[in-house]
Amino acid sequence: MNNNLREVRKEVGLTVTELAKRVGVSRFTITNIELHRQIPNGSLLLKICRVLNKKPEDIFFEDNGAHEQQ
Repeated sequence: MNNNLREVRKEVGLTVTELAKRVGVSRFTITNIELHRQIPNGSLLLKICRVLNKKPEDIFFEDNGAHEQQ
């Protein structure tokens, strides 16, 4: 699974620390997700989407080269 979390987070105007605090995880977790080292579980994925006011498919997608940013 791939993501554009870093870009979306910056668009919304949140730092890694602010997003982490709002979803209840460490900065390290958000950084790992942004760097594609970790895939969030369903619950965390939904929390991130809620905070950023985005749909999951706006941030997370399969790494098959078919994703186009909106």
